Amino acid sequence: MVQKQDERVEKLWRNTLLGTNPVDRAGRSFFAALPSPPRCELCAAPFKGPFTPLLRLVGKRPLARNPRYCEFCFRFVLNKKGGAEVGMSALFADVRGSTPMAERLGATGTHAVMDRFYRTGIEVLIRGGALIDRFMGDQVVGYFVPGFAGRDHARTAIETGLQLLRATGHVAGAEPWVPVGAGVHTGTAFIGTVGPAEGQLEITALGQDVNIAARLAAVAGRGELVCSEAAYQAAGLDLPGERSELTLKGVSKPVPVRALHTAL
Repeated sequence: MVQKQDERVEKLWRNTLLGTNPVDRAGRSFFAALPSPPRCELCAAPFKGPFTPLLRLVGKRPLARNPRYCEFCFRFVLNKKGGAEVGMSALFADVRGSTPMAERLGATGTHAVMDRFYRTGIEVLIRGGALIDRFMGDQVVGYFVPGFAGRDHARTAIETGLQLLRATGHVAGAEPWVPVGAGVHTGTAFIGTVGPAEGQLEITALGQDVNIAARLAAVAGRGELVCSEAAYQAAGLDLPGERSELTLKGVSKPVPVRALHTAL
């Protein structure tokens, strides 16, 4: 009986993540088009704006214990603990030089910049159709799966990463308001719930391909997006970028990559 329940839950997650139910994807696209941020990081329903009174009637209000999600989506997650292994593209974006920045701006100034970075990152990632992971230090993380970002999730992840660099001021002739580097990799990951209790339950992605994306972001320079050759080829893009191979911590073989820039 337990095994059947596990298989049923996995099937539900897989269908959602792969977008086999077109209603799920259409609903997220609809909510994402409504004003305005902040939003539920699962369904993109807005928590502010002219439509919020109506949305609250159907449970689209921020969960008190975890305001990153709406009550409606969290009930689904709570009742369907688990996940599925699917093809995806992962985007990590890190603030470069956060320690010197903190010394220069002080605690209050650093808080203001990082808060703006998180808000900007969430807005850009949601527009790109990403599932957003919990904040980790000075980075934002998004996972692009077919059910939310479409079949061309590798292309969308790279384009979203470049858009995030532009949104943080990495354009020709300008000084960014926060220095950021990004990494993108395409592969497979287990995407689902982690956490011991209701208020601590999160959705995240696990696996070596997620680790590779994180490592690529760690080595990216200011205003640079380092994507794996796997992601670049899957994206079908024709963008100028330096090709190389990187030896990444915890990865047994060198990873072929492309270094892309927005300020060209």
